[in-house]
Order: sequence, then structure tokens, then C-alpha cells
Amino acid sequence: MALRTQSSGPLFVDPVDHLTKAANRALLDIAVEGSVRVKNQLYKGHGRISANLRNHVGGTLVKSFHAQIDAGEAKLGHNIVYATWVEGVSSLNKKRNFAGYGMFKNVKEWLMRGSPEIDKFFQDALLEEFD
Repeated sequence: MALRTQSSGPLFVDPVDHLTKAANRALLDIAVEGSVRVKNQLYKGHGRISANLRNHVGGTLVKSFHAQIDAGEAKLGHNIVYATWVEGVSSLNKKRNFAGYGMFKNVKEWLMRGSPEIDKFFQDALLEEFD
């Protein structure tokens, strides 16, 4: 008795490369969505006067398996100087009695909760990569 199977398709041709591409795509999508969520917390009367900080917030893939949401680092090479104060993590916050808005902290908590949206980003990236 003999049994022969044949497999084909992207899953069987360099699966590590395809999984890496899918993971990086999902991470980029998550970072971009996170940056949108940060920006949505900066509205007129709540951390938005000139929209300069809002315009510099972004999500990007820094390297393979490493995405980040920042306040200008990817665009400028450094974050906007006052971003830490607006966030509420600067030493000036205690001196000026301003707690900050915690926009990045709120997005971190959304990420840590493991929202179904996050799973969907991975699902969509995998389906697209192996389609």
C-alpha cells in the first residue's frame, strides 16, 4: 500500500516569510489605528490649540515585529517637545498642576485589553497574505 500527498500554495512555500509579512502588516495596521485613537482624544478644548501635536502623532513599523505609536519620532527623529507634558508624564505636570490627558496611556490600555478589533487585524493580514 502506498500513500502520496501533494501540497501547494503560499503556506507551503516559505511559510516563515509569509507569516512575517502578515504579522508586520497587522502590527502596522494596529499602530495606525492606535495613532488615530490618540489623535481623536486631541480635540479643540481638550489638548488641541494649534493641532501641531495631533499632526505629528503617527503609527509606524520601526522594524520587523516592532511597531510604535509616537508623537513625531518617526517623522522628525524625536518626539514633539511638549508631548510628555500633554500626556501627563513630564516633571512639569506636578509643578503646573496639570495631570495631562493620558492619550497614549488610554490607547495602551485598549491594546492590553485585547480588543476583538486587534484579532481582526491579524486575521485580515493572514487571509490577505495566504490568499
